[in-house]
Amino acid sequence: EYIQTAKMSGYGLSTEQIADVLERDGRTIAGWQKAIGQKCESFHLALCSLIGLTLISIQMDEIWSYLKKKKRQLWLFITIESKTKFWVNFELGSRTSHTAHRLLRNLVCLMPWGFRHFLLVTTDKLAAYEKAIANCFQKVGYAYLQIVKKRRKRRLLTVKKRIVKGKETDFGNKTQNTSYIERFNLTLRQKVSYLQRKTLGYCKNQKNFESVLWINLFDYNYRSFHKSLRQDLTGQSQKFKRRYQHLTPAMKMGLTSTQLEWQDLILAPIPENAHEFSTSTVL
Repeated sequence: EYIQTAKMSGYGLSTEQIADVLERDGRTIAGWQKAIGQKCESFHLALCSLIGLTLISIQMDEIWSYLKKKKRQLWLFITIESKTKFWVNFELGSRTSHTAHRLLRNLVCLMPWGFRHFLLVTTDKLAAYEKAIANCFQKVGYAYLQIVKKRRKRRLLTVKKRIVKGKETDFGNKTQNTSYIERFNLTLRQKVSYLQRKTLGYCKNQKNFESVLWINLFDYNYRSFHKSLRQDLTGQSQKFKRRYQHLTPAMKMGLTSTQLEWQDLILAPIPENAHEFSTSTVL
């Protein structure tokens, strides 16, 4: 029932719908989702902090939802690694520099000691990113590019590039955009009912929202194969031979050697204070 709850949460079903399918009380399902979400958070933070993330090119963006009522907006800030499609972290809050700082501070905590890679950062024109990146990446070599989009009546008119730090030659052809994070936003809106537009199923409790997001983070990073990450084994199609090796974002990142299942997460022994451990280890 834990595995069924996790799978249905990853397909965008609400707590009431899962309770109806499993013939359980809604409060029971909510408790299970909270427990699974906490285990997903501890597993992700412990694995990333112990092994360390090799980040080459990251993209950050924010998408909105509602909290309790439609007059109150709730923003979700997200970071992904564009080369491996790995969902690094997220933060919930207002669309201010405070939320962006929390996102970047937690990102720095997941980087290993002696991080020497030159990091490429791409975001939209939100000023909160520029301030947070300058404060949190003081010991990290990076180049920063902003994608400035001009809209009129919700129609896109122009797209311009603004180099905040570094040179344009630092960015390759496939890194001078935010297309990967924009496509990921669509995937997330399809999988999380709280993010779907024109619906009454918006978030009533932020803790429940966080639990569902952690469940989807584990499902996306460790369970789901990404088509663009598959490796060609033969170079050409051959009969009765396996042509592709399918990879998850975590496998491409080097955190796991195989696809994980929900049972692996439930049975995994991890420290209870994984979040505090990862933060104190780096700081």
